[in-house]
Amino acid sequence: MIESRGFGDFPVSQDELTGLADRAALQEHLDSLFGSYADSDFDDRLQFAILCIDLDGFKSFNEQHGRAEGDLVLKLVADRLQSCMRKNDVVYRIDGDEFAIVLLQVTANEVASIADRIIGYVSHPYQLADGKTADITVTVGAALAPRDGDTPESLLWCGDAALYIAKKAGRGVYRRYSERRSS
Repeated sequence: MIESRGFGDFPVSQDELTGLADRAALQEHLDSLFGSYADSDFDDRLQFAILCIDLDGFKSFNEQHGRAEGDLVLKLVADRLQSCMRKNDVVYRIDGDEFAIVLLQVTANEVASIADRIIGYVSHPYQLADGKTADITVTVGAALAPRDGDTPESLLWCGDAALYIAKKAGRGVYRRYSERRSS
């Protein structure tokens, strides 16, 4: 684990492969965000959201191309995710081929637009070390605070649930948790 810049006053631990902030950093960031809302009314501020992102078919890709190529793709995906984010949004690698993004001061429509941008941008072919290309798609689930979750745990659970619903719908799909409940 590498220590890096922080959110507020605490350092951020990083994933060694991608250099992104890791799961522990995500938990700290969410704790901090919910803590800042504890003494205020959520309605006085814009929402924030979590995007849960999974690479489609990555296990098969790794089996076919090997771990070195898999690691290369994870690094390239991390770079693409970071390059299509807004200044104050933070990308995390939380496990294997799973990523998360915290979007600050965002509306539900903006979340959908950002998720669509991610799906489009990250799903462009990747150049592999052997000169071949790989087609990797991503599926995205989202949850907004406080509507979908009013604690770090509930927000993450709702984001994961939305990702699960999106994966059931197919590859390269976006779903928001609240949409699942209303349909």
